[in-house]
Formats: sequence, structure tokens, C-alpha cells
Amino acid sequence: MEQNRKKMRLQKAVLSLLSLIFLAMALAGIGAMYYNGGYGKGISWVYEDSYEDSDTFCLKLGEDIRNIFTYIGYKDLFETNGQLDMSKPVVRLTDGPGVDEDWTLDQIVRYARVRGYYLGDNFTVQGSPMSMDDDDMEVTVQFLNPSLDFLSTGQMETRMTKEELALDVLECLGQYYSIYYNFMEHETNVRFRVVYKSDEGVETVYTNVPDMTLDELRGFGKYLFIPGNTIRMDTNLAVIPEDAAALLETWNPNNNDQNYLVVSVDTTYPYNDSYSAASAQYHSVRNAFIMGMGGVIVGFIGFFATLVWLMFLSGHTDSLDSEIRLYPIDRIPTELCILIGAVAAAALLIWGKRMGMMVIGLFVNEEHLPFWNKLLRYLIFYGCGILCGFSLLRRYKAGTLWKGSLGKRAAQACKTYRQKASYAAGAAFCYLLFLACNGFMMWLILFLFATRGERISYRIMYYVVLALFAGIDGWVFHRLFRESCQRDMLDQAISTISTGDTGYRLNTEVLTGKERKMGEHINNITSGLDTALQEKVKSERLKADLITNVSHDIKTPLTSIINYVDLLKRQKIQDPKIAAYLEVLDQKSQRLKTLTEDLVEASKASSGNLKLEISDINLVELVQQTNGEFEERFALRRLELIQDLPEEVMIIRADGRRLWRVLENLYTNAFKYAQEGSRVYVDVKEEEDTAVFTMKNISEKPLNISPDELTERFVRGDVARTTEGSGLGLSIARSLTQLQNGQFKIIIDGDLFKAQVIFPVKRREKKAEWLAEEAAAGDEMKEGLDEEQGFAAGSK
Repeated sequence: MEQNRKKMRLQKAVLSLLSLIFLAMALAGIGAMYYNGGYGKGISWVYEDSYEDSDTFCLKLGEDIRNIFTYIGYKDLFETNGQLDMSKPVVRLTDGPGVDEDWTLDQIVRYARVRGYYLGDNFTVQGSPMSMDDDDMEVTVQFLNPSLDFLSTGQMETRMTKEELALDVLECLGQYYSIYYNFMEHETNVRFRVVYKSDEGVETVYTNVPDMTLDELRGFGKYLFIPGNTIRMDTNLAVIPEDAAALLETWNPNNNDQNYLVVSVDTTYPYNDSYSAASAQYHSVRNAFIMGMGGVIVGFIGFFATLVWLMFLSGHTDSLDSEIRLYPIDRIPTELCILIGAVAAAALLIWGKRMGMMVIGLFVNEEHLPFWNKLLRYLIFYGCGILCGFSLLRRYKAGTLWKGSLGKRAAQACKTYRQKASYAAGAAFCYLLFLACNGFMMWLILFLFATRGERISYRIMYYVVLALFAGIDGWVFHRLFRESCQRDMLDQAISTISTGDTGYRLNTEVLTGKERKMGEHINNITSGLDTALQEKVKSERLKADLITNVSHDIKTPLTSIINYVDLLKRQKIQDPKIAAYLEVLDQKSQRLKTLTEDLVEASKASSGNLKLEISDINLVELVQQTNGEFEERFALRRLELIQDLPEEVMIIRADGRRLWRVLENLYTNAFKYAQEGSRVYVDVKEEEDTAVFTMKNISEKPLNISPDELTERFVRGDVARTTEGSGLGLSIARSLTQLQNGQFKIIIDGDLFKAQVIFPVKRREKKAEWLAEEAAAGDEMKEGLDEEQGFAAGSK
């Protein structure tokens, strides 16, 4: 293991060195491309085949064509019969009315010498001016050659000093010497011929190859032939100089189309001139540019490849180590690390601008300082970025990138605040944030659009701000809508659980914040309820089995006890004490018999082991009959029965005997436990296609018990058990009601006891119609009985 660590650390060191070497190669390639004139040309320069097809060649040829026509102008100005004539008058000076003087080229040159000016080696005007008496005296100057448009004077008279005149003519003379030396006197790869032919057939020819024919001139590598009698050009140049045809027509002295221009360049470059030197330099620079580009490509590919490999090895090395090594800079918050890196980069940029460029300026040319300035800035950004990046990488591997950040702390604080804050506070905060964002955006829109005019930049900023405005409003709406949806999910979960579905589970993955906590609590509640319900069902089943078995086992000996008590009572015992004992024994045995029968019936009802005879039952009539039977019993405890029954007949589907038992148990429960001297309310109503029987009374004893517990077996509202009762009446009533597809409800509000029996309504009829149907059914039954009796009498 230790050997593997050493090997990987050595590989990391080698990769780090290679990364720096590749980076240096890329920077050297960039420098080579920049220093060799490749800046701004792009990668297309690499695909150009030759110097002769480049823009550089075409620009140089165009410049030389302009020089050729400039030479033509100077030739007429300075030459006589093809030779330079120093005694030829050039300008006319006027110094007052009638005072004219023609100055020759020799006079102008000598005047310039006197003033300290001369032509240098490259035919440029040099020297230091000497002060003379006529320095500030201006004279009227008129050039004698009427076609010198290139001097911007022509035949127009102009005012200037003699010194200015001497400088202008000396500069023109220098250009003449330069062009004459390069194209006429010195061997050159450029051949040209310009021909102007008058209407009389006289040709004026300007050429540096008088012995070559037109076809020979057009037979070199690159040529341009412009005839004056057509707008078409014959050339093999990649780009035609724009002003070549215009210059040919401008210098035309004959005002006809009998002229042409032919210029060619021998691309084999047999002579050493500016073209051969430019071609060699072009190929050298292009090759250097290509090599620099290759260095950039290889350098950056190698740099990023070694960087990725280094990160990969760092991960393996860290996996071998038991713990990621963190430096002091890695222990500060992530945001502060990035801020420190930015501040360090800014400080180094300031130092590089003030001190670094001063040092670099000592070693490089001034024209290359912008390149070195950019390179220095990029190196500073790279250095600070790579240090900060490796720090972030170590944090990521150690798991502290987010854990140790200020953002995590802020998010945790916001999360804590949100968990502790109420829903009202959260909604108020979102609404205030919404108002603040809207106010800021409105102000920004007014500032950018209303006060800054209609410029395109501000219109673009306006639309950007508008889009940002819509985005923030949409985000706030999304948050509020998402929270509303989550609360709807919670409400639906609570509603579903409230119906008795204890197996319902809420998907908390789609919830956030406080809603997720509440969803987890709801799931915990449903889990507890489900477990409790299963335990309750198990307990209920065991209780039902026990009750059924015990009831059957008690029934046989209880019957014997009742029979023997009855036999003893028939003996007419005279002893009153013994007679009283027998009476108590008889009462208790009868109560035990009733309890046993109730137990058996409760067991059958809860298990569904009962045979029902379902038929049409008039619920209103059944309640009226029950009221009549219990009216006298209620009077014994001074209970006033108040009934509210409809006039219509409500027909339901039920077992009449079982439904009677349900009502009897409810009335009996009211008789036993209602407060003496109070009222008992009974009503029947129709609610949403259901018939609802309701009984309400005030309990004599406090009802400190839940409605569900009251319907359990052996549970009574009289906790002290001072009244007689088995505690099975309500349980039997509920079971029988549910067996008949009805609903049994108990509602307790303080001491108010309210019981409801609900059945679907089959149909509704008026009482008269019902009585008529009953009467008809009775008549039919009576006729049937009479027929049976008549048949029996006849048989006798």
C-alpha cells in the first residue's frame, strides 16, 4: 500500500511538471502567432496556398500600380526627353503684381540645401532647418505641369512660404528617385507598360521593359491587363486592385479609349527585390504561425489532459489515504476562499499593470506591449484560478465544499426559520418579497426606459429587465402554488384518513420544508392507527369468541336454575324471608337470562350470522308505534316525549323485527339513562335521499366517554353502574343496523346524547295513498280469510 502511494505521488509530480510544460508550449505558440503577424488573420491564413494569392501580395501590387502612375506624373514634371532635367522650370512664384519668377528644379534643390534639407539613403527628406529672413514670407505658387493632381494643386494658385514649397518639391523628388530606382534602374520582378494613343496614332509609352511584347508581359506568373476600350479585365490575380482602372483613366491625356495597362510579376522571383523578400518573409511567418498554432493546440490538449489525469490520480491517492489532507486555506468558508482568490487576482492585476509591465517593457518592443499585457493578465487569472480550483476540489473530496460554506449556514438558518414560522408568516414573507421585487423592477424599468431615451442598448436592457421581472414573479407564483398544492395534499391525506383508511400513506418525497415534516407526522399517525386498529380487531375477535362460548355454556345451567326457582315459588313458602330471597333469586336469574340472550344476539349480529327478512317498511309508522309503546314507561320517570314526524310516508328496505329491536334498544337506553324530568326528542327527516331517525336526550350522568366507546360491548354511560343494564344495547343496535345496510351514529355534545339511524329511501308517498294501499291489502286478506272460513263451514 505504501509503495502504491509513493508511485502515485511520483506520477502526480511528473504530471504537474508536464502540465506546466504544456502550458508554456501553448503560451509560446500564442506568442509565435502574435509576433509573426497572425493576430486578426484567423485560422484561414493556414489554408492559403501561396503568397501570390494572399491579400498581402494584392495590396502590395496595388500600391506599386499607384507608384507607377505617380512616376508617370513625376516623369512629365522632372524629365526632358526621358532624362532628369534639373534646369527644367517647375513652379512659378508671384510676389506682388507683375513680379513673376520661374524656379527650376535645381533652384529649388539648392534652396532646400541652404535651408538644411537633403535626401537620405532611402530617399526621404532629412535635415535640420536653418532660420532665414524670408521664413514667414508667403508667395503665390503655381505648378507649371497642369496634370499634377497628386500634389493637390494643379493649375490652382496657392499661398505658401518658399520653405514649404522646397519641402513639397523635395519630397516629390524623393518619391521620384525611389520609384525610378526600384522599377527603372534596379532589376525588379515587376514589369509594367502603360500606353496612351492619340487620335492621330501617336503613342505615349511608359514601361520598364521596352523590349518585351504584350504577350510576353502577360505570360508571367501573376498579371493584370486593363484595356481602355472595354470594362473587362484580363487577370489571374486573386483580388484586383480597386483603383487600377480609375488611375488609367485619370492619367489619360487624349480623352479616348486607345490605352491600356499591363502589369505582371514574375513569381519565380529571379531578382532580389521587395517582392522576393516579402515572399520569403511571408512563407517564414506563415510557417512560424502554423508551428505556433500547432504548439497552441498540442499545448492546450496536453495541459487539459494532464490536468484531468492529475485530478483522476488525486482521487485514487485520496482513496488510498485514510483522510483527505486539507490546508489552512481549505478550512475557511467556501465563499471566503473564492473571495480571497478574486481579491488576490485583483491585487496582482494592479501590480502587473504598474510594475510588471514596466519590467516587461525593458525587454520587448513597445508595439508588443499590449500582447504581453494580455498574457500577464491571463497568467494571473490562471494562477489564482488553479489555486482556488484545487482548493475547491479538495473540499469536494473531503465533503466540505457545501458543508463548510456560508450558503449552507444561510440555507440552514432559512430552513430553521421556515420550520419555526407559521404558515401565515411564510405567506406574508413571500408576499412582501413579491412586492419588493415588483417595486424594484418597476423602478428599474422606469429608470432604463423612461429617463434614458430610445437608444437600442437601453431598449435591450429594458427587455432583459422585463424578462427578469416576469421570471421573478413567476418564481414567486410557483412557490406559492407549490405550497398550496402541498397543503391540498395534506388536506386530502387527512380527509382520507378521517374516513377510516388507516392504510393511506402520503408521498413525502414531493413535499418540502414544513409540509414535509407535517406529512411525516401524518404517516406516523396513520401507522399508529393502523397498528392500533389491527390490535383492536384481534381483541374484538377474541372477545366475540369468548362471549359466544361463555353464553352457550351459561345457557344450560341458567335454564335449570330458573326452573328450580320456579318450582320453589310454587311450594308457597310461608317464611317471608325465604320468599324474599326467592324473589331476588328470580329477578337476578331473569336478568342473567336476558344478559345471556343479549350476548348471543350481539355475537350473531357482530358476526353477521343472522337471517334477515328484508321488506318494505314504513319508518314513520314504525317510529309512531314505538313512541306509543314507550310513552307509559317514559311517564314513570317523568320523561316528556317530543316527536317531529313528517306527514309523508317514507318507505325503506329493512328487516322489520330487527329494526324494531334497534329502536327498542335506543328507547330503552333513553328510559334508563335520560335525566329524570327532561325531554326526549324524536324526529324523522329526509336528507339527500336518506331517511334519518334521530333521538336526543340529556344524560343523567356525565358523559365522559367517546361515542365509539359507547357502542362497544359491556360499556355504559353510567360508569358507576348504579342502573341496571348489560351494556350491549347500543352495540346490538349498531350491529343490526349495519347488517341491514344502514348507518348508526352516536353524537355526544357535553351531556347531550344524540343517536341516528339512517337508511336509504326507496320511495315517498302521501299518507292517504299509503292508507289506501294498506286498506286494500287488508280487504284482500279479509276476503281470503272469509273464503277459507266458508270453505270450512261447507265441509262441516
